[in-house]
Amino acid sequence: MDITDAKLLLEQNELDKAIQILNELILTNGSDIQALNLRGRIHYKMQMWGNAMNDYAAVIEIDPGNAEARSGLIMAENILDYFTPDMFNP
Repeated sequence: MDITDAKLLLEQNELDKAIQILNELILTNGSDIQALNLRGRIHYKMQMWGNAMNDYAAVIEIDPGNAEARSGLIMAENILDYFTPDMFNP
């Protein structure tokens, strides 16, 4: 299994299976930017904002200029900024 299989599973909305493949790839190579970005995108789609932010932050640590990771991180932060105030100020 490789990144292509994970992308295909994402297209088929088999998100848990895609994450399993990506977890294995990242375990083997923790600096695999493609795998980290894709896992971040899947976590984002699953509304797992913290996990998505962690994946995107890991990419930025490796490649500070990575546009996909920066964009994903900003979008996840914006969602959390939107939801959080409502929790404290009903």
